[in-house]
Amino acid sequence: MSGDFEMINLKTGNRLTIQMDGTEIRDQVQPPAIEWCDKGQHFGLKIDGSYVDDKLWICLACNG
Repeated sequence: MSGDFEMINLKTGNRLTIQMDGTEIRDQVQPPAIEWCDKGQHFGLKIDGSYVDDKLWICLACNG
């Protein structure tokens, strides 16, 4: 396994990064605006998607 691990709390923007050597870095970032894609059954960036019938949200990748 290689690389760092990063977790972001989408409500608060609190971020935890754990580096390969075990070092923990805690800071705060602007959380990404994401939404559940009802067509593709995954999360996608909200800015790139659209609502269908004001109920279903479809991401740009699945809408194209």
